[in-house]
Amino acid sequence: MFYGRTFIFDGVPSENYNLQIFDFDERGSSNSPAGSESTIYQTWLYRKPKPYFYGKSFETPLEFDLTIGSLDPITGFDRGLIEKWLLGRHTYLQLQICQDDIADIILNVIFTSAENIYVGNVQRGMILHAQCDAPYGFTEEKTLSYVFGDGTIQNLSFNFDNQSDDTGYLYPVITFKTNDIGNSIKLINHTDSERVLEFGGDEHSPLVPNETIIVDNYLQTITSDSGLNRLANFNKKWFRLMSGSNSLNLYGGLYSFDMTYKFSKKIGA
Repeated sequence: MFYGRTFIFDGVPSENYNLQIFDFDERGSSNSPAGSESTIYQTWLYRKPKPYFYGKSFETPLEFDLTIGSLDPITGFDRGLIEKWLLGRHTYLQLQICQDDIADIILNVIFTSAENIYVGNVQRGMILHAQCDAPYGFTEEKTLSYVFGDGTIQNLSFNFDNQSDDTGYLYPVITFKTNDIGNSIKLINHTDSERVLEFGGDEHSPLVPNETIIVDNYLQTITSDSGLNRLANFNKKWFRLMSGSNSLNLYGGLYSFDMTYKFSKKIGA
């Protein structure tokens, strides 16, 4: 149950429809899903007292009910507009609850059903059932940026703190532009067993100066403004960040470097 009074869905504030988040049940306490249900992977063998444990993963998306309403009666005309806005959609859209402790968290949701609430034969609200596309929400997208300029080879060491509530890997989007003498890049995560993302270098074909490349490490796609397929220039080590602090090193003839990411955040409804 949320205690925030308003929400934003698909960029539209609930105030536009004169709606608030309500709790029509006046009990002193309530239960709500925490979004932490997980699947355990293990195998039991005959006459073995313990299973072989492979790990666990969060595969059950967060689901919750959202009760909304209005201080004024909801007419049939208004109900049609509200249902079109919230229920007449065909993909996951962003939901933000205007509540201090979760105001920066985005939930990607589909409202799958609704139940109207009547008080004295007048509709005052509805209960929406929401299903998310993940077991958690996400922070707004952020970008770590460096601009170096032309004529130099960079050797930059820096730390990155992966603050995701999911203890698995975080796969950012890497965007870089080579400078006027640049033909390679090497990004090392010393925390992740010295894992290296590399384009060009001694073992691969070089890039060209002033080339911009976007590497989506989650989708495992590479896009170059040169129009060339750069997979052959790549060492096939998709970049990832471990939970917590990561010690990184960036090397190459670079004009600029961007790392775009968003943290996963568990949220109870």
